[in-house]
Amino acid sequence: MSSAVMAALKDVADGVRLAPLWWRLGLDQTVSRFQRSVLGPFWMACNLLVIAFALTFVVSALMGVDMSKSFPLVLAGLLAWSLVGTTIAEAQAIFLYNAGLMQSQRLPLTFYVFLHALKAMTNFLTQLIAFWVVMLVLGKFEVPHWTLIPAVALVLLIVFFQGFIIAIPSTRFRDVAYMMSYVVQLLFYVTPVFWAADNISAKWRPIVELNPLTHQVELLRAPLLGHAPNPSEWIWVLGTIGVLALIAFALLAMFRKRVVFWL
Repeated sequence: MSSAVMAALKDVADGVRLAPLWWRLGLDQTVSRFQRSVLGPFWMACNLLVIAFALTFVVSALMGVDMSKSFPLVLAGLLAWSLVGTTIAEAQAIFLYNAGLMQSQRLPLTFYVFLHALKAMTNFLTQLIAFWVVMLVLGKFEVPHWTLIPAVALVLLIVFFQGFIIAIPSTRFRDVAYMMSYVVQLLFYVTPVFWAADNISAKWRPIVELNPLTHQVELLRAPLLGHAPNPSEWIWVLGTIGVLALIAFALLAMFRKRVVFWL
């Protein structure tokens, strides 16, 4: 086994070993971000609700769908997107945001990607609480299906692996960071987040079904609405994890030593 591969494996092992450190640092960064704020992280939940109401109104007006029926679908879709899609846009700044720490402390690259995944999980859980509260108030609450727990765990694995895939090129080529914002906007509209895949014509449905983000969103949205995801969603997500893991590990092995010099 080559030295680069061994070094990459050691980087991952060191990142796991430093779990107490990135756990505490991630929570501290989340708290400090909303310092002197009354609602704190729940401002993100307010943003989610405002967008959900606006998109539900648009969907109801254009498609003639009952707003009371479409709102849970839209809100659950946006909540899923906050973990699936928003993290793609944020991943480009993983190393750039922590440049000062990387240049002063010798920590594994995996440490910063774990930190990114932890903050994504914290944001998701905060908005999840708001989702349940709103559903209770509207009388639309459904007991979450137990598959929500493994679904969140699998999507967090995707967030972790794609963190390497996006952050390493973004650190070397700063244009990637600008490009990602446009890519995420495009993916948001072609992924069934605020609309249902069943409403699209048969001509375009294969494109939607071949979109990996479609299956990630549905894997989270289905248990949020009280029912189990289709078996195909699990197959797609597990396959996505396998592909991303191979690419992420290859990038880590090849460019692990260079990232800090690109900052």
